[in-house]
Amino acid sequence: MIAVATAFTVVLGLGFWLRPQVPSISDNTFGLIAGLAIPALSGAIFCAILRISPWKPALRALDRLLYRIQHPAPKPLPPGVDRRSPAQIAYALDRNLTASCSHLEPIERAMRLAGIDVQRLEISPYAPIVKANCRINLPALKQVFALSASIYYKEGYQPERSEFDNPRADLFCRECLESDRERCDILVLHPDECRPDTPWFPSPPAQPPPTPKYP
Repeated sequence: MIAVATAFTVVLGLGFWLRPQVPSISDNTFGLIAGLAIPALSGAIFCAILRISPWKPALRALDRLLYRIQHPAPKPLPPGVDRRSPAQIAYALDRNLTASCSHLEPIERAMRLAGIDVQRLEISPYAPIVKANCRINLPALKQVFALSASIYYKEGYQPERSEFDNPRADLFCRECLESDRERCDILVLHPDECRPDTPWFPSPPAQPPPTPKYP
């Protein structure tokens, strides 16, 4: 309401001041300009009040569209053909191989040697290259690996219809976030994605928190 009222006042005040100076513009045209200016200005004021950038989602969507155009999806393979790349197959066959950055490498190797289901994903600027199907016990992780300040754990959501849509948890390396983006992240399971039998890494807590239940 504040944004609309402010925009209405500004546009009308400016219109009354400008109207005598441009008599060549008809009243209908001037009214149309004012009608378009009021919602545009009120939207800009609303975004400024809430500190929202209306362009970021559009730019991200355009960036993803351009990437898909430049990197089209591969043609489907016949049934029974291994769809993994040679690098993914080699990774699955050798538990000593790692794909994350040098700072996350000890954690990734320990996950694989512990029997955690760790997968090497396709290289993409929008997704990590390593995914581990486990839940992180952060206090134990800090104790076992003596994490540097550049490595941190983050849980969150990627909202769509609900603010709790698309739960996600990641182990990030801040030092490699810009220089080696695909390898600076190990995607793990968010608590909302876990079941009672979901493995913990590096070890389960003394009293595991309850697993969220869905209807």
